[in-house]
Parts: sequence; structure tokens; C-alpha cells
Amino acid sequence: MNWFEKIKAITSQEDTSPELKKGGIKSILITIAKKILPDFPFMAYKSSCYIFERIRTAGGLEIHETLHISFSLSNRNFSCSIASRLNPKYIYSNSYNSSLINPHIDLLVLKKGTGVIPIEEAYYFHNGKVNSTTKVVEEIFKDFKIYGLPFLDKNLEAFKTSPTIKAGIHFIENLACDKAELKEAITKSMAQNRFSAIHNSTFDVLKQIMYSTLEGRMREVRDKVPNSAFELLELYWEREK
Repeated sequence: MNWFEKIKAITSQEDTSPELKKGGIKSILITIAKKILPDFPFMAYKSSCYIFERIRTAGGLEIHETLHISFSLSNRNFSCSIASRLNPKYIYSNSYNSSLINPHIDLLVLKKGTGVIPIEEAYYFHNGKVNSTTKVVEEIFKDFKIYGLPFLDKNLEAFKTSPTIKAGIHFIENLACDKAELKEAITKSMAQNRFSAIHNSTFDVLKQIMYSTLEGRMREVRDKVPNSAFELLELYWEREK
């Protein structure tokens, strides 16, 4: 059975319950969330995405933890992701992010434990009927509870204990620089979609300070430093502008 046949088999399962009406998914999502994850109330619907949020603190910093659920009635699927964000600007963003500061990852990728998954496993599929769709929503929130909550706990703990993150936060909290120059560098980098390679002396200093805390720690963390440094300076500039 190829991937198309697998998806067709899932989305055409027999179900005698009523057809799900457009907009009907919202009440199902909110009801199931209250039952399985009451700490994550529905926050907003934006850019075709339902967002559930919890806010926790680490060292006086507010961390926005979110579950993003995109639902398609016509394509018979859900796309779900999870994020832990220091910068509230990114709450409504659907872009994935592997930084230390605002990580955002696909829920099924997190569940599978691999960065590449076949298309028939890349979505939560439903058949457009109320009963089937409700069961899939329950599966989503259960997966979030099993795989998402530990991800969020790990990121929260990093804000409390990671010397790399602490050094970066300390740097921007005590920073006094040419805001106009920093704004120009950030704006230019964002326009070029090159967020981790801005040409700015403050950025270079922050990167080196964060690198200096690693002491041979795994390459995965080292590779996240440039993007994390950019996001910290972006947060600094937004707070100070």
C-alpha cells in the first residue's frame, strides 16, 4: 500500500456520526483541551491556526508555551506544533525554529524522534465526521501531554540552568548600544532572511560570550548560538525601541 492509499484508508473510515460542519472544530478542540490539558486554555485563532497557551516563569522571565493546531476539513488533516517562546512576538508565528530562545517544533516530529517523516505520518488525519475527528483531537492532546510537556519542561529548565542562555540574557539586560545601528542591522538581516549572520559588532560580541560558556558541549547547542544571539538582540531592540 503506497502513501496515497494509506491516507485514503484513514480518511474514508466508516463513521455513522454527522458530518463535521465548517467551524465546528473549535468547540471540539476547546472541550477536549479542558478535559486533557486544562492548564492550556484556548488563546486565539489566527492565520488558520488554533492556539492554546500556558505562561510560566524562569528567573523572572515569562515563557510563552503554546500548542498550535491547524485544521483542514477539505484535506482531512491536522497539522500540530509546539513552541516555548521568550519573545511574545513569535506567539502567532507558524515558522519552525530550533533556537535556544524561541524553539518551535512539529508535534509528530517530536513524537517520532526524527527530523524526517513520511507524508502519511506527517499529519493527524480524520474522515470529516464528528466522532472520528473528536477521537483524533483526543489523540493530539494526549500526544501533547506525553511528548510536548517534557519538551516544554526541558526548555523551561534550560532558562533556569543553561550557562549559555544565562550569559545571553545577562548581556542584553546590561547592554547599552547604538540602537539605530542595531535596528539597521536587524532590519537588513530580516529582509534578507539571514537571521543568524548579521553584520554588527554587538552581535559578534554576544556570540562569543555565548560560545565561551559551551566548553565542548555538544555541537547541537553550539549550532544554535548564532540564531539565539540574533533573537536576544531582537528582543532587546523591541523592548528598548
